[in-house]
Amino acid sequence: MKTESIRHLVVMTALACLAVGGCGDDPLGPEEEALDSARARWEGTGFRSYTYKYRMSCFCHPQVLETALVSVSEDQVTGVYLVDSARPASPETLDFYYTIDGLFDQLATDLEQEPAQFEVTYDEEAGYPTSAIIDISEQIADEEYSFTASDLVAVVP
Repeated sequence: MKTESIRHLVVMTALACLAVGGCGDDPLGPEEEALDSARARWEGTGFRSYTYKYRMSCFCHPQVLETALVSVSEDQVTGVYLVDSARPASPETLDFYYTIDGLFDQLATDLEQEPAQFEVTYDEEAGYPTSAIIDISEQIADEEYSFTASDLVAVVP
């Protein structure tokens, strides 16, 4: 009788695991799969130096709201030209801008927080994120943001 009870317990545990989506590691959701796939395409380009246009919409520093031409060299932001005001960004504000890898890292961090809204599109060829709308919590005002990234050009050393 004990063997039957143990067998029944094992079967019931296995069925419960299947009912809640599996035991152990959760499978990737569609947003995570898209992010991982896009990052793999990006890494496949081998681009370490490039320029791209970036524009953020948020409740943040006013400078970041301008369209910017971001220059990246060896995976570091090295310069930012503010297109709307036709001037370079001041060096102390370079931390407001991301490399493409930095955009991926930020999106991954946001996704870990199980946001209320997470809509991202990726460049079909190079994989980099071309637009995103993120709202971490519907109950928190002014923490949502969006951005666009476009016109990426690899810089050949």
